[in-house]
Amino acid sequence: MDTKHTFNNEAEDYEQTSRAVNIFFDESLQELVNAININTKKQKVRILDVCCGTGILTQLVAKQYPKAEFVGLDFAENMLAIAKTRMENYTFTAKCCDVLDTEQMLALGKFDLILSSFGIHNIHGCAEKQIAINNIFSALKPNGEYIVLDYIKGKDKKECKYFTNYFKNFLLRTYNKKQTKEWIKLLAEEDEPETIQNNFKLLKNANFKSTKLIWQKEYLAIIQAKK
Repeated sequence: MDTKHTFNNEAEDYEQTSRAVNIFFDESLQELVNAININTKKQKVRILDVCCGTGILTQLVAKQYPKAEFVGLDFAENMLAIAKTRMENYTFTAKCCDVLDTEQMLALGKFDLILSSFGIHNIHGCAEKQIAINNIFSALKPNGEYIVLDYIKGKDKKECKYFTNYFKNFLLRTYNKKQTKEWIKLLAEEDEPETIQNNFKLLKNANFKSTKLIWQKEYLAIIQAKK
């Protein structure tokens, strides 16, 4: 599956679709924003939003920290175009780049805070995810922080089945049975979430010195890591 092509095609409908298929979408984004604690009065703060999409999270954070300098990174040009419009009243730079591209990531400079929402699970394979997390670590300033919101995989067959059924019932609030079945099939091909334990392992392998789970609701989780 060409993930970049998919997201470029879905850019205009991304927000509507996200709220229809991502349970607790707005609530989870707000929880991520609530987890941020930076002082923009003492220094010029740089914030990177990895896999920023149309800039929904970027704008939420900008409203809380309007003096910060923001960079939105995504490999889907159509998504970034919407993000640029959304962030026109803030200091914002859109970068069309893949988080797996180490050279381009290093060229962005260093950041006080790096965020990611609903993005890392689209990377297939632990080895590829590790490259992404390593690049995020390298892009942080000393004592910088990474906060990620994403889907998680069940720790065993029982929890995986529970998550699948919960998701199915959520989709049925918006879609009929046939559409729900199609969504489940599509997302099973497109997404590859990790267990919470594997997420912590990826962060540890990248040399983050401290990590913690700060929020979880069903199969969504927010993890905080410090360099």
